[in-house]
Amino acid sequence: MPNLFKLDQKDKKILAALDLNARESNSVIAKQLQLSKNIINYRINQLEQQKIIKSYKTIIDFSKIPLTYVRVYLDLYEFHPEKEDELVQYLFKDKTTSFIAKTVGNWDLVISFSVPHLSIFSEQWSKFREKFRHIIKEYNTSIIIKDRLFPKAYLLDKKQDTSNIFWERGTSEPIELDETDKTILSLLSQNARIPLTEIAKHVNLGSMAIIYRIKLLQKNKVILGYRTELDFSKLGYEYYKVDLELEDPKIIKDLLHHCKAHPNVIAITKAISDNIDFEFDIETKNFDTFLQFMNHLKILFPRAIRDYKYLKYVEILKNN
Repeated sequence: MPNLFKLDQKDKKILAALDLNARESNSVIAKQLQLSKNIINYRINQLEQQKIIKSYKTIIDFSKIPLTYVRVYLDLYEFHPEKEDELVQYLFKDKTTSFIAKTVGNWDLVISFSVPHLSIFSEQWSKFREKFRHIIKEYNTSIIIKDRLFPKAYLLDKKQDTSNIFWERGTSEPIELDETDKTILSLLSQNARIPLTEIAKHVNLGSMAIIYRIKLLQKNKVILGYRTELDFSKLGYEYYKVDLELEDPKIIKDLLHHCKAHPNVIAITKAISDNIDFEFDIETKNFDTFLQFMNHLKILFPRAIRDYKYLKYVEILKNN
């Protein structure tokens, strides 16, 4: 179990501010929180040093670029640990693989592929199966239509998220981007807090021209926001993904409203998938609190939830 980092209220407020806008300057955050810039600088540095803050991510609407997200769940035979390592390394090197996580629960691995066309995924997936099908017990493939991301309201010990803040991806028409825009997006996706001077080295533009392009990407909703990737385990939290099979799909709107207001629910995904009617991500203190949430959900929606499957993220290996 990782060493837990004791956060005080100042740390929590800083993390919450960065969760809403990771590209905000330390000076502005200092004014927002009525703290000195030196304190903000020191505390953010400590949070980075302790690996509480793993990275800074730019939220890009994949439908604008355009890219298609394909998610694969894998259940592996347990007598091939060395082959599992080979499989992970294979995926890690694959340029179309954007996310890899080790999990426990109904599945062993979660993988996401980001491709401009499904035909590219089909080709990559065929090669992958030829190489590793003998160690795969079962798999499930989904096409992500859209997802909605929520602030981590639990950071401020909120009982309910009333902010009505969210970032939604996947519902837009593609937009024309030139090579300079693509380079800026690539750099920001790797580090949302990258200085303008660093971006300038790659695009041969001045700071004002880069600011203009970033603002245009934001206005056109290619860039939706900037957030932190936190190590939830060091904060004493566990990260679960839940797939619901519903008896009555009419409750989806009410489910969405309930999940959106819950401080621990961090995402809702709409996908084309087998036997999944509603799915969400939640970060809770432990397995008991996760079960309490699920039991409460079944009480709120009696006889409407037929079944559910879950997985718990153990280690996120790749997140591009």
